[in-house]
Amino acid sequence: MAFRAQHTMITYWQKVVGMATGLSVIVGVAMSVSHLAALVKDSKRANASTRLQALQQIHSILKEDEAIRIRARHFLRRGVPDIEPHVVDLIREAGSGEDFYFSATMKDYAAVHYHYEQLGALVKLGYIEFPLVFEVIPFPDAYMKAVQPIRDALAENWRGIGQRPMTGFGSDIDYLKDCFEHSRSHRDAPAECPGQQD
Repeated sequence: MAFRAQHTMITYWQKVVGMATGLSVIVGVAMSVSHLAALVKDSKRANASTRLQALQQIHSILKEDEAIRIRARHFLRRGVPDIEPHVVDLIREAGSGEDFYFSATMKDYAAVHYHYEQLGALVKLGYIEFPLVFEVIPFPDAYMKAVQPIRDALAENWRGIGQRPMTGFGSDIDYLKDCFEHSRSHRDAPAECPGQQD
């Protein structure tokens, strides 16, 4: 009889422990689901916040880009025809490519160069997503082609005629150009920079 009572008591406690274990699993799952839901909600909020910041940033870049395109057209009409045939003489007269770049004659060129160089750097470093840039900002292919001889002369003579050239002058513009060319030639895929991984 004592054996039977002991066995009943053990069975009773096994059932209690089984129920407690089951309850703890259910409570644990419920807590995990609630934490996961909170994490997803926070992630959505953070994603919306990031998109809003990107939208504000791209809005200011778009405004600036409009003004820059006007300056680029002005430099193409008035600057390139006068400067390009005599660029090395003008650099020599200024003292160096750097001095000429910062001269009043080159103020439109310098503003355009800086704008697209900065935009290329922001894309390269991941501060702005390229697909957004690709959709809202036209890359000035004709302008960049027209000013390439001037850019080459500036880089070659940055420190002075016959001095060591400045490598990398406009490299972020080249990066941005490659991104645009790659995306234009792969219209069936999302816009991206060459070699970019998801």
